[in-house]
Amino acid sequence: MTTRPLALLALLAACSREPGSRAAAGEAFRPMTVGAPAPAYEVATYASDTVRVGPASGPQPLTLLNIWATWCIPCRKEFPTLEGLHRRHAAAGLRVVGISVDQAGADEKVQQSAAALGGSFPIARDADGRVQDAFRSIGVPETFLIGADGTLLWRHAGDVTARVQDLEAVIRRHLAGATPGVTP
Repeated sequence: MTTRPLALLALLAACSREPGSRAAAGEAFRPMTVGAPAPAYEVATYASDTVRVGPASGPQPLTLLNIWATWCIPCRKEFPTLEGLHRRHAAAGLRVVGISVDQAGADEKVQQSAAALGGSFPIARDADGRVQDAFRSIGVPETFLIGADGTLLWRHAGDVTARVQDLEAVIRRHLAGATPGVTP
């Protein structure tokens, strides 16, 4: 086996995670599927805003929720792509939110990393992994597009950079039918 496949395996192992409480409860782990209701999830951002998603959250903006970590190389690589989506579509109603899963006590590191990577969209930290359990995440990075009605419209495990055109097409289609009066 060459060095390249070994490095890829090491990277995948570093960025993956065991499904939390589902594995312990004996429930079969299944990633979320497009078209399913997004789980109810709420988190406070560093800007002291509260981000809520899911069908029970009432009308909400089209939300691109990205699960990331400061130590994750693919997460850092995709950050400019997420920032580009934010800059191009925020005025039309897209809300991009980065949820860091760095451990407790890493607030300063998370904020500094997001700033260094050029992130101007809302950032939060979820050290307890609630977001990963709620969205049945398989690792970082992982990205979910959630519609105004709380439906999961698109998901991708891994760096979104190579899939940005697909994602952008879904964003444009859903922004064209956005609910009036819902702001990011």
